Amino acid sequence: MVTIEDNRSRQERRAIATRPVTPEQMGLAGAQQLALVQRTRSCPGSPFVAEDLSNPAALAAKLASPADELAKSLRAALPAKLRQQLSVPNGAELDKQVPPALVRALNKVAKGPGLYNPIRFPDSLLSDQTKQFKEQNPSPKGSKLARFNRLLLRDAYPEAIDTEPKPQFDWLATSRAPDEMGPETFLGNNRQYWGIENGTHQRLDCSVLEDRLRIHDPNAIEILGFLHRVSISLFMAWADKQPNPRDRTYPTWQADHKANRWIMIHQVTRAP
Repeated sequence: MVTIEDNRSRQERRAIATRPVTPEQMGLAGAQQLALVQRTRSCPGSPFVAEDLSNPAALAAKLASPADELAKSLRAALPAKLRQQLSVPNGAELDKQVPPALVRALNKVAKGPGLYNPIRFPDSLLSDQTKQFKEQNPSPKGSKLARFNRLLLRDAYPEAIDTEPKPQFDWLATSRAPDEMGPETFLGNNRQYWGIENGTHQRLDCSVLEDRLRIHDPNAIEILGFLHRVSISLFMAWADKQPNPRDRTYPTWQADHKANRWIMIHQVTRAP
């Protein structure tokens, strides 16, 4: 078992089991090794996702007929259309659009104002994790307030909201033989794929907006892709020279060079 932590207080544990295979077994030319990776992520107080609603029908029933002040305030914060969808006839299933809508609504409520008061949330109701967070953050604001509210909502509706880490399984294959790549190295290499996602790939998708392009001509796509990568290379050289870390972003670089395109032309045509 390997424990990995990132800079957002999220713990990630990965376990790997490998076995040698032949290309015929996998149907992949050159496959020498197969691995099953079990991944468990834990980020207490992180934004709710659909998987966190273990019983959306139970939560919908509580909000459809609120019996306490918290449920009444949550119901009041829901869109009118969603409030109408909470009540379903006996034996009928909840509309498929309700759980994701509930998740969005809960995350919106969590942004503020604060939900906590000692009468609504007595210590007997709070988990140890929530108590510790409250002690460390007596007056939370911003993202900490949202995190605290989400912890409180989880404690208030434990039968409907389950944020405990859930294991995920991935199958991986490699052309390296077991003596060339052991399980620990295999796991390390698998972890490094985020180096690609968070680097050039992320900038091309989110900043250059390549995933929104609707160009169909192959030649135009090739030329535009080349220019995008030249642009990112120039940005990397520019960012290294910026004294303020907050300015070392690709959108900032784009904005600066839109104002004076000759700066970029000189960067390309003149010697360093």
